[in-house]
Order: sequence, then C-alpha cells, then structure tokens
Amino acid sequence: MNNEANKSEQNIISRLTVILEVKYIYKSILKTTGNNQLLFIVILKGNCSSLTQELSAMVAKIFQEETEFLYRIFSFEYAHQQLKEESLFFVHGCTWDKLVFHNPDAESNSFHEYHIPEKTLNNIQSTFEKERYKMATFFDGATFFIEKDNLSHAAYMLHQYIELWFRYAALFIMGKERKSHSIKELQTYIKTFAPELGNLFNTDLEEEQNLLKLLDNAYITTRYENNYNINLEQINKILERANKTEAISTNIFKNKLNASIEQPFNEKEMNVSKEQCPPPSNKKVLDLIKSLSKKDFSSLKPYPYKKGLYTVGIVTEGYLETSFMISNLLKVCITAMDTDHYSTRSIPEPEHNIREVLGYILDMIPHNEMELLDTIGDLTFASVNNH
Repeated sequence: MNNEANKSEQNIISRLTVILEVKYIYKSILKTTGNNQLLFIVILKGNCSSLTQELSAMVAKIFQEETEFLYRIFSFEYAHQQLKEESLFFVHGCTWDKLVFHNPDAESNSFHEYHIPEKTLNNIQSTFEKERYKMATFFDGATFFIEKDNLSHAAYMLHQYIELWFRYAALFIMGKERKSHSIKELQTYIKTFAPELGNLFNTDLEEEQNLLKLLDNAYITTRYENNYNINLEQINKILERANKTEAISTNIFKNKLNASIEQPFNEKEMNVSKEQCPPPSNKKVLDLIKSLSKKDFSSLKPYPYKKGLYTVGIVTEGYLETSFMISNLLKVCITAMDTDHYSTRSIPEPEHNIREVLGYILDMIPHNEMELLDTIGDLTFASVNNH
C-alpha cells in the first residue's frame, strides 16, 4: 500500500472510532465491473440495529471525502449471528488477516479465525444451490404462463424471481438484504456495491423506466386488480433481464467464494502490513487448532478395527510412532548399504529391496502435516515475541 492510501485509511479509522463505539474494522477488496474498491466492514459494540440520523450523516461525510472507499456498518450481535449462520459476506470479509482495527477491550471470539474451514465453504455452496433451486420455480412458472399466453401472471412470476435474486445477492454482496418488493428500490440499494445489478434497468432511458414500472406494478396489480396489461415483447425483455440477474448474481457469488477458498494468509497479496494487523496470540494458535479438519491430517488413516490406531499401509499409534518407524527404516537402509551385498535364496536382489524400502519411507513422510506444524510454530514464536 502506498503512503497516500495508507494515510487515507488511517484517517478514516481514526475518525470512525471517535464518533462510533467500534469493536472491529475489517478491510477487504470489493471486485466490481472493471474496478476494485476497498470495503470497510465496521462492527459496532452491542446490538444497535441502526445509527441515529446524525451519526449516519457524520459517517457519510467521512466517506464522501474518501471516495475510493466503501463501507458497511453492523452491530456485533447481527454480524456474529450471520457469521454463525455462515453468511458468505461475513465469512469472506471477517477473517483476522483483514482486521485493521480492534478495540483493546474486545475479546477473542469466532471473528478471529485463522482460515476458513472447508466444511463452512461447502455449506455455503450447498445453501446457494438450494436458494437458486427455490428461485428457479418462479422462472419455470413464468415460462409456463407465457406458453399459456397468460402474460400478467408471467410478469408476476418474473417479478418474484428478480426480487428474490436481488434480496439474496444483497446478503453476500452487502451483508444485509433490503426487504422491499420494489425492483427499482432494490437495484438502487445494491448499485454502488454491484453496478452490474444496479444498472439492470437503465433508468436514464424512458423505455427502461416503463419496463421497470411494468415489473413493479405486476406485484400488486396482478394480485388485486384486473386491469394489468403487458405485451409479449415487453415480457421477453423482462425475461432477458431475469436471466441476466441470475447470471450476474451467480458470477459474483462464485468469485467471492473462490476468493474465500484461496489461502487468505498471504501478507503480500492481501496488502496487509504488520502494523495494520494485531499481533498473534496464544488464543489464535488455539483457534487455528480448533478450525482444523480431516483434510489437514491426510497422511494417516484411522485403523478400522481398533480405536486409537492409524494406518499408512501399516498399523501405527500416531505421528510420533510413524516418525520412529521412518527413522528405523532409514537406519536399516544405511546399515545395508554399508555392507557387502551377497544374494541369498531369501534375498536374491538386496539393492532392489533397499530401493523399495526407501520408496516406502518417502510415502510415509507426512509432508502436509509438516507444513501445518510450520504454521503453528510461526504463530507460536510470534506470540512469544510479542509478549
């Protein structure tokens, strides 16, 4: 980060913490069409659901002067609940490597994750597919009514389809949905954070304004009145927008999920300096250990016939015994290579047998776990050095 950008960032943080009771501030990158913007996620203390009008104006003024930054503000209770429910916005945006401010009184909690567990990412993907399937029923309903030449009902179905996509997309793009049935209001709400969706209907054009009005009117008029009129050409244009809504939202979701899957702790790539992040603590080492899954211990497999034993092709009591096995096998090979080789009936090709054993040893070395131990060691040493 250059000095000017760092100065702007620190200025924003200082001003926010003066006027608000801030618990955490995270900084992530929001990727939009042709542009990447820095997004501040501000977590306030307690359960305050919204800012007063005066505070909102003061915060808005800060970011009006720093136009390259976007912001979202949440209460701790809401953000914590969303994190527990595995909301992609918070799972992606609130890893501790993105933390740029934390209140000294703030305790360690689930916001201090070292990395995102694979199970969480799989759950997020599964939830997305379920939501997409539910929304698709409205699109299927629209095509059914178009075939039956019932265009008013088709318009209502398309309205529901687009509304649900906007509201769901807002959850993983902005952290909170706007509860509204107005497509015009929903696209205005999301426009700054996802211009592709915010410009789904170009309100600068009269034709687009009419389409948007027809779509919004479909929600009320087709349910309670009988004077709603729309033609096939207009329906097809709205149908095109419906497909576009799904495609854009899915693409944004996949990009954010893929960014979460990638290893987050890379100081150079994430532009996170040591001055910006809090020093690791013993609690972070414990948090890392708690977040580990089976994939992090892939070398040994549980022995199916007796609890507490593992196998790498042979039965072992764990990693310590495996290391002794490796050591003993190496010693045997060293001893064998230091003696004259004489073929016998039981060992006709001793050189071949030594090569085979060395190959087994290579297969037994738990490389993945060694990398994990390096990570834990780095965190531990950093914790000791900072205390």
